[in-house]
Amino acid sequence: MRTIFLNDIQILAKQKATYIALLVFVGIGFMIGFKFNISVGDELAANAPYSVGFMIGLLSLIIILIATVLAFPLLFKEQDANYGLIVFSTPIKKKAFALARFCSFYLFTLFGFFILVTGYAVGLHLAADTQMNPGFDLWNFLYPFLIFGAVNTLVVCSILFFVAQRFKNKLLVAISGVLLYVLYMIALMFSNAPFMAQALPQSVWVQRVSALADLFGLSGYFFEAKDLNVLQRNNQVVPLSNLLFINRLAFILFSFGMVYFGMRSFSFLPRFKRKSKKQLSSLKRSYPPQPYSTVANVFSNTSKWQAILSFIKVDSIYLFKSIAFVSISILLLFYVGVEMFDDINKGIRLPQLYASSGLLAQTINGTFYALGGLVLVYFVNDIFWRSKASGFSLIEKTTYYAIEKRIGHMGSIVLLIFSLTAIMLMEAIVFQLVFRFTVFDWEAYFGVFVFNTLPLLLFALFLLFINTVSKNKSMALGVSIVCFLLLATPIAKSIITNSLFRFFSGYRGTYSDFLGYGAYLYPFLWRLAFGFSLIGTVFMLYNFIKLPSKRFFKVIGIAIFTFLAVVSALRYLENHVPKKGKEELVKEQVSYEKKYRKYQNIQQPTIKKVNTQIDLYPDEHSYTIKGEYILKNTHLKPIDSILIDVPEEMEIISLVYEYGNEKIKIEDHVSELILNRPVQSKDSAKLIFKTSYKWQAINGHNPFNSVVEDGSFMRISRYFPQFGYDEGKELTEVALRETHGLGKSTKWQKLEAPKEKRDDAIDLTMQISTNEDQIAVGIGELKKQWQVDDRNYYEYNAKSIPFRFALSSGAYQIKSVKHNNINISVYHHPLHKNNVEHLIKNTKLTLDYCTENFGPYPFTSIRYSEVSSFTQGFAGTAYPGTIFMTENMTFNANLDAGDNQDVVNELAGHEVAHFWWGTNQIAPDYREGYSMLTESLAMYTEMMVYKKMYGKKKMMERLAIHQQIYDAEKGLHEKKSLLRVAPGETYLAYSKGAMVFVELSELIGENQLNSALKSFFQKNRYPKARPITLDLLEEILEVSDTSHHTKVKSLFE
Repeated sequence: MRTIFLNDIQILAKQKATYIALLVFVGIGFMIGFKFNISVGDELAANAPYSVGFMIGLLSLIIILIATVLAFPLLFKEQDANYGLIVFSTPIKKKAFALARFCSFYLFTLFGFFILVTGYAVGLHLAADTQMNPGFDLWNFLYPFLIFGAVNTLVVCSILFFVAQRFKNKLLVAISGVLLYVLYMIALMFSNAPFMAQALPQSVWVQRVSALADLFGLSGYFFEAKDLNVLQRNNQVVPLSNLLFINRLAFILFSFGMVYFGMRSFSFLPRFKRKSKKQLSSLKRSYPPQPYSTVANVFSNTSKWQAILSFIKVDSIYLFKSIAFVSISILLLFYVGVEMFDDINKGIRLPQLYASSGLLAQTINGTFYALGGLVLVYFVNDIFWRSKASGFSLIEKTTYYAIEKRIGHMGSIVLLIFSLTAIMLMEAIVFQLVFRFTVFDWEAYFGVFVFNTLPLLLFALFLLFINTVSKNKSMALGVSIVCFLLLATPIAKSIITNSLFRFFSGYRGTYSDFLGYGAYLYPFLWRLAFGFSLIGTVFMLYNFIKLPSKRFFKVIGIAIFTFLAVVSALRYLENHVPKKGKEELVKEQVSYEKKYRKYQNIQQPTIKKVNTQIDLYPDEHSYTIKGEYILKNTHLKPIDSILIDVPEEMEIISLVYEYGNEKIKIEDHVSELILNRPVQSKDSAKLIFKTSYKWQAINGHNPFNSVVEDGSFMRISRYFPQFGYDEGKELTEVALRETHGLGKSTKWQKLEAPKEKRDDAIDLTMQISTNEDQIAVGIGELKKQWQVDDRNYYEYNAKSIPFRFALSSGAYQIKSVKHNNINISVYHHPLHKNNVEHLIKNTKLTLDYCTENFGPYPFTSIRYSEVSSFTQGFAGTAYPGTIFMTENMTFNANLDAGDNQDVVNELAGHEVAHFWWGTNQIAPDYREGYSMLTESLAMYTEMMVYKKMYGKKKMMERLAIHQQIYDAEKGLHEKKSLLRVAPGETYLAYSKGAMVFVELSELIGENQLNSALKSFFQKNRYPKARPITLDLLEEILEVSDTSHHTKVKSLFE
């Protein structure tokens, strides 16, 4: 056994590829630790035991790659060298040899992973700008290496060892490796992993099953860690107990079983296929002698293409009749099918979505390309070297058209790619039929061809070139795998900064029923054209060097491909704006803070009136803003200096400050004005401006500023000029701040800080123009609309609102009803009618509940405006009089399926509630606790409306989901009072907020709690007051029985 092990070491040690692989593992580990370390919580150190365990568990995915690559030279060594019969003739025992070989396989794989983890540990401790615990604790790395590295290596190696010995087939070993990866990713879907399942929690029962059945143990790790607080996660490892212990023990025993059966299947002798015995005819056949003749050879274009078609036919028969094609097709169907089902069936929190073509096409675009690339790496390598492996290449190369074999290989690979694409499309259509959604969007499915099939064809050409220039099959396979990982996966973004050269990448963007793939389709095609031209140039150069014949035509070919590459590159890079590097961004932030932080303590004018005209040009992805501010000095002292900030993405056409006779023209995006005439107390000034915005697909779009062909949405107030210092531009990393001598960053204002009276309400008049086939939706009241020169115009007014407004534009259908003198209108895509009536019904219910319990609704209308999925970051968002909703959730939810997961009821209840809590009636002071007075109160209203429609039992089931979300998140953060919750802490503001206020309603009574909320509402209506959470707590205590006061206070802690 020792001799076999040493022999295996000696053979691997002599190969250069071994040292290259170790360097690659060290490099990958180092870069992950140094640059790509995934943060699982702002308050968790990157080298905390929980974080390290999480990362090493995630990195154990690489064990599959290491083991699969090592399996070929180790487990098939005797078979490849035809050495098995010689070993069979020696006295060595079969089982001892098999066990020794497995031990070599296991230890070499584990050593490769150890090198990777070592690189990760070094990179992590050398990383800058990362939150770290002091010192180095070996146990924090050793413990997860044992429970994940050692055990997962045992599991993977035992399975591959069994498959190799049982079937003696390299392809099945490779397929088994890919299948393990697929099972790994599926297990993570149900593991409640922090980076995958926050928004879509699985039921506790599903999590338990996943924790027990997960091959790699991560599900059990997350399940055992869910009750740990942030202090425990920062200082102690996740205990090996309960389901995690059972899982690890079970798979160790399972692995021993696989090793045992692999040893039993082991044989030195080659496997021979049984041939059917054919009965020999007793009649002796005689063949008359035939005279020899000379065949006249004809070498023409016809015979050349006949030869090429013959090569394609031979390769295709080999590909499509092989077990490999069947196995990979089943594997793809299974993995992509699971992803499709997961995207349709959104878990226990969200309802099932309609199985639309756009949704399924997005799923294919997000999953198929990566697996398709791996499939090509194997098949291109296999068919290219098949002839040489069988010893037939010496004969084959003597034929006249042998040089055309590469074209034959490419032709068969083209057929393979088209076949796999067709399988994906057929699966999507079957899903639509099974889920009874028979509206087929062929534009969406055409995108699958563009974003997957064409890049895979390009990648196949590149792989063919790699195999052509490589000296042997193993080298070609190794280089192909490395190129796939570096060029065709998300890693490419970190290596290649210019997107032009990332032409091997697929498309993971969105698809919208409003505008399809939007502006991203044609730039993608231009980039593909550049890629094809570049690879074509490389092939022509190679042929020019290797094959001296017809060099003139090759020069012409090189010139043509080069010209096409230049043209396509210029078209793709048109209007390209390079992204700023981190160092440049840090420099700008440091400069801004050092220059202007003084304005935190310098009083600025208050915007009191906004008159604006916004002209939208959806087809050009642009808009212009003309505006005028009426500014007022609401302070007691004169203002002699002003800081004006215009967002950088906006082009300043004109910007003029006026006060009396003084006019100042402003040209910079951030400008400090030293006034010759200070603005006197209670006096007014003006700011008159014109700006424009336009985005290009190559630079990407801002999801909150997405002016697109149809279904545009803009949080437009964010892109208007602002006054004063912007704390959001400060550096947040403590280490960077210390490096640049910035001191402490601006903190949230404390809850106990004294209140300051502010009069910052505005009166808004907003005129919007858009294309003649679209409707523009603003906020407040629609005063008038008209049409001039093939453009539609709309004017919206709102009085005494915070400086926060938005708009949308689309080719809408409108459904309107009147309820208690309030007009309820839904502006929606023509195909998205299914949930409109239900949305209106829930709006009526919420309006009645809020007006009865809290106070009157301040407008005469409520508008819902659907926007495209190119807008992301929310399902619904409320502004005065208008609620904007993205198409993916409210309008594509299949409410007839699932278990009463009425997202329309929840969104309507939540967003309509914001008309009382958080838009223009209650606008809290911007300090600790802000989100409790907006999101938590909206969550309470949502729960009460849900109870009215479905009953208390169903409401408590929904609340249990929020309990689960809160439990999963609380361990990643320090314990914090709901009274101090800040924006961004959604698990507190939404989930804990809902739990606390529902429990309050049970404790003191719903009517009593609503009485307190009504009193709070009447006393603190905007703009008269800017309340804080202590004001609400005081009102709740006032209506509560004194015996409940201690309990009430404890609920908020």
